[in-house]
Amino acid sequence: MLNKKQLLSLLLSLGVLCCNVSLAQTTQTTQNENSGTKATESKAQNTAGNKAIYKIVNSDGTVTYTDKPASQAQPMAFDDKTLNVVNAAKAPVLPPPAPNKAKPQYRVSIVSPQPEATVRNNLGEVTISAKQTGTPKAPLFRLVFDGAPYKSNSSGLFKLEGIHRGAHTFKIELTDNTGKTLASSPTQTLYLHQASALINN
Repeated sequence: MLNKKQLLSLLLSLGVLCCNVSLAQTTQTTQNENSGTKATESKAQNTAGNKAIYKIVNSDGTVTYTDKPASQAQPMAFDDKTLNVVNAAKAPVLPPPAPNKAKPQYRVSIVSPQPEATVRNNLGEVTISAKQTGTPKAPLFRLVFDGAPYKSNSSGLFKLEGIHRGAHTFKIELTDNTGKTLASSPTQTLYLHQASALINN
C-alpha cells in the first residue's frame, strides 16, 4: 500500500499530465480553426478574382456583402459552379462595301422624219432613221409603228412600204438581245400624203 506522501505525489503527477493533454487539444483545435478560416478566405480570394468577399449581418437583420474585412464580417466561400466566365465574342470583320456601279445611260433619238412631218409618196414608202446617243452601245434598234413592234435591226434605219395615207405614230426603242427595252425615244407623228387617182385622170 502507498503511504500518504506517495499517494499525494501520484495525484500531482496525474493532474499535470491532464493539464498538458487538455492544453495540447486546445492548441490543436485553435490551429485547425485558424487553418479552416485561412482556407476559406483563400478560396474566397481565388474565386472572386484575388479579392475576398465578406458577409455582414447588420443589427436590423439586413445582410451586406463587401470586399473589406470587418469585425463582424464572415468570409464567403464560392463553389466553382457559381463563377460565370463569359468570353466576349469578337466582332466579325466586315468586308468593305462594294462600290456602286454606275448604270449604263442608254439614249436614242429619231433623226428623220421630224415631228409632225408630212411625207408625200404615192407608193406608201417611208424611211425612218434613228441614232443612239448614250453609252454603251445597245445591240438592237426596234421600230414601234402605230403602237405595234414593226421591225428590229442593228443599224437604226427602217424602210417602210405599203403605208396608207393619213396620220401615223412611231417611236424607236433600244433593246438587248432578249427584247428588253433599254431606252425609248418620244413618240412622234407623221402624215403620209398620196396623190389622188382622180386628179391624174
